[in-house]
Amino acid sequence: MLLALVSLMLLTSIVLLAIRRDRRCLLIALTCASLALFIFSILTYIAKKGGIGREISAILYGTRSVRDWFQYLIMTFEELGALTAAGRYSFPLLLLVTALDMAYFDFALRIKKHIWMLFILPLLVSVCYIPAVFKGLIDGREMLLRLLVILSSCYVYSYLAAALAMAAAEYRSITLPFFRRRFIPRSMILLSLAMVYALYAAQDPAQIYMFYRSDYMFLLGLWYLTPGLSQPMYAIVLVGSIVFSVLGFVYLLRYMSINFDSRKEEITLKRNASTASRGISMFIHGTKNELLSMDILLRRIARRYPDDADIAKLMEINSSLGERLQSLHRSSKSDCSLLTLTALDPVIEKAIRQVRSRYPEAGFEIIRKDAGIAILADGSILSEAIGNLLMNAYEAQRENGQDVPVRLEYGLERLWVSIRISDRGKGIDPRHLRQIYQPFYSSKNSSQNWGMGMYFSKNAIKGHLGSIRYERNEWGGSCFIILLPKLGSPYTGGEA
Repeated sequence: MLLALVSLMLLTSIVLLAIRRDRRCLLIALTCASLALFIFSILTYIAKKGGIGREISAILYGTRSVRDWFQYLIMTFEELGALTAAGRYSFPLLLLVTALDMAYFDFALRIKKHIWMLFILPLLVSVCYIPAVFKGLIDGREMLLRLLVILSSCYVYSYLAAALAMAAAEYRSITLPFFRRRFIPRSMILLSLAMVYALYAAQDPAQIYMFYRSDYMFLLGLWYLTPGLSQPMYAIVLVGSIVFSVLGFVYLLRYMSINFDSRKEEITLKRNASTASRGISMFIHGTKNELLSMDILLRRIARRYPDDADIAKLMEINSSLGERLQSLHRSSKSDCSLLTLTALDPVIEKAIRQVRSRYPEAGFEIIRKDAGIAILADGSILSEAIGNLLMNAYEAQRENGQDVPVRLEYGLERLWVSIRISDRGKGIDPRHLRQIYQPFYSSKNSSQNWGMGMYFSKNAIKGHLGSIRYERNEWGGSCFIILLPKLGSPYTGGEA
């Protein structure tokens, strides 16, 4: 059922593009479309050529009626050859460009700056296989014909190998397990499409153009035309066609599911944002008046007892709480922040001080992979967001009876600045993962938790053009990963 599987891959890629309309999904859809075009033309040629058994026909077409439709499709050999050339010579280029789009290691980034050069050879080959140009070039020139066939084959297989090598090199360059898991579906899509194509890539359009004219061109066709192909090899090629088609369809579905879940989460958060904004405004309005009253009272007391350290500490806490409320109000009113060039180290230090103002005994294991990291950020809002996550991690460990430091690890990873916050708590119940970012949701049985911390953190990080991810760490606790665009790198819409 090769035809049905390739059609399903094309349909899935179109749905994926509809869900997430970005460059990467467009490239995947175009790659699937070029493969579908090539397979369609190959199946048309096989049906018109004939000479295959019922078993092979069933694997390729499914039913006899489908094969008959291809066999009696009205199309000249020139039209069929042009269709085959379009699919055969567009696919390797699109596959390599898609692999490059997914790659961020240094060599790939250098190639991207001159990506136009990759189009030169495919364009030359494609022009040569335009029916009128092909006829003018090879008429009476067998050596030129042989050269064209060799050149086109070199282009096809070298670009296929380069695309797969690019994906393998990108996988090796990724150090964080989270990024590797996210990359697997994408790389498997590329591998599956490439293998399905490779099984039929030997079909040179020249054979179709010269169907009645040259015995030499008879040898430049598909595997099924080779007289010496054994039955085991038939089985391997046919099973390979089905297996890699199924793999491509499965991983396309998986990639679509990841993007659909992400899109659904964004829509849910937007629907809740207006409710949260109203709730935050009411909360801030009431609390701000209380803080102002408290500030007046503390100032009066401070004038009576100017040397009292406890009163000074209360005034500091009151002022800090007022600043945090202002940050929360700004975050709830806007999807973005005023970003300026900011050193990351002071932001981390401020977030730690925020936690220790409430839990002086809190310990942290800081692992800084890269020194001197600078980002575009609103330092106050970002430190508040990181501080919320650190506080949650410490409280989770304390609740689980773990008296160990919370682990905070940050550094550069591909196009991102990665901040990982890991704890040894009980972890988050998978049933609650979709709710943890919703406003006013809290799993803590405490009157001190309003359920706004995770909502604020996610909204603040989104305002920094970043994203936040959750995974269980190797100790069974929680690990939150903040991804912020690395300074000087192109923004990719928050997708890791």
